[in-house]
Amino acid sequence: MNTEGLQKRNRDTADIVHDNDPTQQKYVAKAYRKSAEVVKKPGVPSLIVAVALPLVAGMVVSMFNGPSQWYKDLNKPAWTPPGPIFGLIWTFIYPIMGLASWLVWADGGFQRNAFPLGAYFVQLGLNLMWSVLFFRFHSITLAFVDILALAAAVFTCIGAFQPVNHVAANLMKIYFAWVLFASFLTFSILMKNIGHGGPSE
Repeated sequence: MNTEGLQKRNRDTADIVHDNDPTQQKYVAKAYRKSAEVVKKPGVPSLIVAVALPLVAGMVVSMFNGPSQWYKDLNKPAWTPPGPIFGLIWTFIYPIMGLASWLVWADGGFQRNAFPLGAYFVQLGLNLMWSVLFFRFHSITLAFVDILALAAAVFTCIGAFQPVNHVAANLMKIYFAWVLFASFLTFSILMKNIGHGGPSE
């Protein structure tokens, strides 16, 4: 008799907890959502793709739009880094850029972060376009306009990444610093070569 009463009280208590405790219900729902997010969280394959995308794209563009005799003949400031230094720096920056994009994408994908990721791809396109304008078309002026737009796009990325993932925003700041340097270098070359020639000058 006592055993049956105890079992009945346990059942009643459980019913009260599940039916009348909204706090617990919210906690259970939140825990379920968190577990679902963990299951769906992007892993190593998507990270590799995100890091490799800008690096491979940059390598392909540079293969077909690299420095030529035209570039060697330009008047350049004394502080222009040697050619190999540019390659090393971009080999470092492109993966950083890709990692930053992955950190943002991992927090909800395009559905949640359409604008930050859209800004990322805009700046990547402007980044790749610079080599085409400068080295293939020999247009220092258009390359300078492009890199100014690139700096604005990267700055926009930093602001858009910040509320999503501050680490991603900080990684893009490293990239932004290099873009500012490259912008100043492009401007200096432009000033030293006004009327130098080339198809678009």
